[in-house]
Amino acid sequence: MSSTPQRRSARHADTTDSSGAEARPGRVLPAAERGAWTAGATFPPLPRNVARARRLASTALSAWGVKHLADSVELVVSELVTNAVRYGRGAVSISLTLQESALQISVADYGHGMPQMREAGEEDSNGRGLAIVSALCTRWAVTTRLTGKTVSCWLAVEPPPIEVK
Repeated sequence: MSSTPQRRSARHADTTDSSGAEARPGRVLPAAERGAWTAGATFPPLPRNVARARRLASTALSAWGVKHLADSVELVVSELVTNAVRYGRGAVSISLTLQESALQISVADYGHGMPQMREAGEEDSNGRGLAIVSALCTRWAVTTRLTGKTVSCWLAVEPPPIEVK
């Protein structure tokens, strides 16, 4: 055995937190340590890509340790991406940004038509999307651009529910 200290490569740098635990990929980080994380993708405006956007959201939430938001996030993503595919123009982009107290979901397209909340009748098969987004999110907004629009919404990030056994 050699008595000379071994050097770690930058790839294997010491990554321990204040408790001495080693940081590993997939480890849930407290909000104060994670800063902001972002995931995004751009898809052709095809109905099958609504499911791909939901999978992106689900994968990101799992990686970020906030899987408890999945049901609400997947519903919001479905509504916003479906609206962009159905009423927008061109490619559809989605981005999710996790910050300390909120998850921002943004969906952009190249259409200039503004989304509007509608009153859906009991027998209507559509017209409830923005009402659902409004009910699940703390707020939502539309940003117009020269090349289209972005619909963004924010969900409060709360700790996961405690399971009682």
